[in-house]
Amino acid sequence: MNKLIIYFKQAWNLIKQEKLFSSIYILGTALSIMIVMVLSIVLYLRIANIYPETNRDRMLIVQSGKVKSKNNDNNSSSSLSLKTIETCIIPVKNAKAVAVVNDFYNDNNELQIAGSNEPLPVTVKRVNTGFWTVFPFYFINGKPFTEADFQSGIATAVISESLSHRLFGTTAAIGKTISLNFKPFRISGVVKDASFITSTTYAQIWVPFTAFEDYKATFGPEDLLGHLRAYILTSSKGEMGKTKKEITGNIYRLNQTLKDYELSILGQPDEQWQSAFRLWSNEAPDFTKIALQYGLIFLILLLIPAISLSGMTESRTERRLAEMGVRRAFGAPIHNLMGQIISENFLFSFLGGALGLLLSYLFILLGRNWIMQIGQSFVSSPPEGTNVAITPSMLLNIPVFAIALGVCFILNLLCALIPAWRAAHREIIYSLNAKQ
Repeated sequence: MNKLIIYFKQAWNLIKQEKLFSSIYILGTALSIMIVMVLSIVLYLRIANIYPETNRDRMLIVQSGKVKSKNNDNNSSSSLSLKTIETCIIPVKNAKAVAVVNDFYNDNNELQIAGSNEPLPVTVKRVNTGFWTVFPFYFINGKPFTEADFQSGIATAVISESLSHRLFGTTAAIGKTISLNFKPFRISGVVKDASFITSTTYAQIWVPFTAFEDYKATFGPEDLLGHLRAYILTSSKGEMGKTKKEITGNIYRLNQTLKDYELSILGQPDEQWQSAFRLWSNEAPDFTKIALQYGLIFLILLLIPAISLSGMTESRTERRLAEMGVRRAFGAPIHNLMGQIISENFLFSFLGGALGLLLSYLFILLGRNWIMQIGQSFVSSPPEGTNVAITPSMLLNIPVFAIALGVCFILNLLCALIPAWRAAHREIIYSLNAKQ
């Protein structure tokens, strides 16, 4: 421990003596780690438990299906119909709750406001009552619409806190009425805003999809496809495998009743991390290929700066060969010399890592309106007036810090290990005669 303290003191003195070298080294490390951290944070925001999607770790998702003819290659794909979900997903015994969401009508919704000629564009989600169990929103006032409201198709709505303030100047909006697309809806509850980053749940207004006449709309053969997605909440992570098998079995039994067509859900239901990479409704993603692609990207982002920084470390080590030769002549073990170089380098990497982490946070905050589009095939801009909120809990967390520390450690080894080994194994005579 005392040796490490001495090594870090020597490294700090080197930083003060060689300011240009130190600045370039730390900045190069920071930029590399910033890019790695931005990608890591984006992936984390897609798969971690984040309000109101706090059950992602025990949730299964069925986004789409493909109906194929048994006699030819004709097929069609899209989200699922209510018929398919009620037949194959909602009856699942291992499901604690099933959220059914109609994403097709999110946009092009308007609120008509009394005394104003200009309608207010809003984002609306059409959902069932299970939605409020799978995604536990925090109700500031009121409660969700009831199962009776849902079954009867009564026009009730839950609105966001920010919209309530904008319309009424308060969150005490229970029982008041809003006009959505010229149809009156009674407000049953007000919830804490969801961020646009949690795209599955983000909206300003949530309404029962049964309040609209087209909620049973289907297309394609056998009425199997529609506009609905299903989110299944299991009682625990251990039950997820059973739930997948049960849904697969239900799909198989449904296909046995079909004469000319068959339904495939393309390997679903997915866990949250799998669903984040499912971009197409007509084909299943190759998760092995995706893992290799991201692994290669991370490796390149580490190797390229590591090669440059390793050359700088080699140059600095060459200037200290005489010092190392003297220490070896007096019996210093090789592993001590290597440990000193690596420890000194770790301080540089740590400082660069801290700066890179701060830069990544700044980059995420400044680019929050588009940052989540990284790796996506389709770009969807936030609706006008949407605040893409990023809370401290999304950024300041153990996984992010663990990634930052791990990247610093790996980058340090890549940069310092070879120069340290070469310097420590030089012939003593060569080292003693090296120019200062």
